[in-house]
Amino acid sequence: MPRNLSAPFFSATPVFRREDYARAVGRCSDDKTVTAMLAQHVRGGNIKRLARGLYASVPMHADPKTWWVDRLLVASRLRPDGVIGYHSALEAQGYAYSAEFDVQVISLGEPGILETAEFACRFVRPAAALGRDSITTIDRVGQNVAVTTLERTIADLFDRPDLAGGAEELINSLDLVVRLDAEAVARHLAANGNATAAGAAGWWLERRREALHVPEGALEAIHALAPRQTRYALGAKAGQGRPAAGWNVVLPEVVANPGFERI
Repeated sequence: MPRNLSAPFFSATPVFRREDYARAVGRCSDDKTVTAMLAQHVRGGNIKRLARGLYASVPMHADPKTWWVDRLLVASRLRPDGVIGYHSALEAQGYAYSAEFDVQVISLGEPGILETAEFACRFVRPAAALGRDSITTIDRVGQNVAVTTLERTIADLFDRPDLAGGAEELINSLDLVVRLDAEAVARHLAANGNATAAGAAGWWLERRREALHVPEGALEAIHALAPRQTRYALGAKAGQGRPAAGWNVVLPEVVANPGFERI
């Protein structure tokens, strides 16, 4: 396909898979001609290869060697079932306290880390099935990206605080939230089936009860999910931390101490 015919596709599709391009040019994805066409456009600086079968369109007059591609958009295209989750979902929705360069993608495939030309992507299997109430879409450079909802993200982060950048980063980020459906959070916590996570999440929601207008029923539902015996949560170490009254979890001092000052 000549450049003048490829240009509209490249312009409308900042990040694309090989099969997307093949479909646009009317060929099968495994056609050798598609390989030759993509290679020609890479050599010409019209596109850049990000990972196997994944490419980014390079704006006219930009240098493909230095052109920075939206990493959340790229990560969302690395696997067909990929959904941006955990700390990256907070970032996508504007609630991350600080930026992380590893992007977290929920996928049913093999977990692990993939190094792209731009960043590292961590694939994580879901704690519970991703139903319709777990996923929303956001716009990244004109393309839709699947992201876990805020409520599902919160439940998942308390389930896997190691993917939140640590307890302090998690609480700093969640303190930026101004509106949520606490009953949906309770449903996702129940689906994840992690009592320790429920106790820590319940403590946080109770702490933000007035600001977030958390209904009593939601707190009661989460309390029923909390552990029956005291457990250490959010990375708290044995013999350290502070108990969260009523929730049977011990939290790190850095988040449980009400006198702790955040910058």
